This record gives sequence, structure tokens and C-alpha cells, in this order.
Amino acid sequence: MMKKLGPSPQFACMGPGKEENDDHSWPANASKKIEESQSLPISEYVNLFRPSFHFMSWEYLKFGNLHPANWEYDNLVSMIVMRDPMGRFLAGGKCGGFQEKIPNDPTNETQDLYWEYANSHCADNFALRVLAPNATCGIDGADTTLACLEGAKALLRRFTFILDQECLNDSMVALGDALHLNITRETFENRHHHHKTHSVLLVRERLGNDTLYEFVRHRFRRDIELYEWSKTRSIVKC
Repeated sequence: MMKKLGPSPQFACMGPGKEENDDHSWPANASKKIEESQSLPISEYVNLFRPSFHFMSWEYLKFGNLHPANWEYDNLVSMIVMRDPMGRFLAGGKCGGFQEKIPNDPTNETQDLYWEYANSHCADNFALRVLAPNATCGIDGADTTLACLEGAKALLRRFTFILDQECLNDSMVALGDALHLNITRETFENRHHHHKTHSVLLVRERLGNDTLYEFVRHRFRRDIELYEWSKTRSIVKC
């Protein structure tokens, strides 16, 4: 979508593509290793990439490293899309190699694998761990501390915009209005919006196991609290 509004990196994970982009190629003096570029101070990062790209996203391989960045830098507009943790649990791109093992919703044959996934380290309070002040936050399941939750909230307060995936279409339009970008419902289409059968409201039905559902809700309780809080600060209240 963002490519329709302005130049952005060719590769989906916001790195240099395999082929040169004729109009806006990766800056010649920028590292092609994303983690090295991300280690730059925000001001240097913006000055390095802004002549080539209008929009970039970061994909992190480590947790607890977002707080030191200068999110208040005047020439940076930051945006984060928050998602219901229960919906994320069933979404594609499952961590820890589980996407290959359980690419689809649970069946009688895959319930054991879903229990393994629900107990996995990688799925534990995922968004909270990304946003928390240190890498140890969020790894204790339901026992994750309130301090970790408050640390993640503190970071979210520093972002320019918070969007809620539940109403991503309307949120993108509102974002366009705020930034004077030509974003309309016709130019932006959220596939999640059109797949009602995969609504987060139906997670219990999709899991087909009330015990597993309640277990996941309990284990991810801090992540769910963070999401519910973020909805109160979203550019559109769903």
C-alpha cells in the first residue's frame, strides 16, 4: 500500500531488493544489513534514507531494544499497528517454525501442536516483548510483571500514531487526513476487513477447544491488557 503513496524499499521486510529499483534504489552508502542500519541514531537514519524513501518499517530480531531510539526526533513520523493477541496467535507467520507445522486452524489432528505452540517461548506475550524496556519482559506468561506492561505503554506513548488493526481501513484514511496523504478506502484495502470468518471475535470457535482458548488468554493476559489500552489511544477508536 505505502508504495502507492511514495517510494519505499523494494523488499517486503524493508531491506534492499534483489533487483535495483529504477527510481529509488537503496542508498549506496547505507549498509545492506538491516540490523546495522538500525543501529544508527534516528537522526542519522532519517537523513540517510529520507532522500530515497518516504516510508520504511523496521523488523527486529531482538526484543527490548526500541526504547533508546529518539522517537521524538522532529523529522520522524512514527506509526505502529496494534493487533489483538488472540487473533495474532492464529494468524499466518507463526514464530518458531510453527507456521510450517500448523499453517491452518486447529483440527483434531493438530491440537497437540497447538498446545505446544501455546506453550512456546516465542509466542509468549509477543507484542509486549517487542515494546518492553528489556528482553526479559514478557517471558513469564501470565506472571509477567506490571512494570513490563507499563514500560511497553511508555514506549507506545512516544509513537506519533497508533493504529488498530480491527479497523485498519478507517485508521489508514484518518492517518492520510492527518498527514495530508491521498489515502482513501478505494486505494487501501485491508484483507482482514473482508474475511469476517477470521475475525478475532471468532477465535474461540476457530480454536475449537475452550480449555486451550482460556489457557492462551490467561498466558497472554499482559499482552491483551496492552492491546486494550492501545485501543484507547488509536487514531480511530474501533
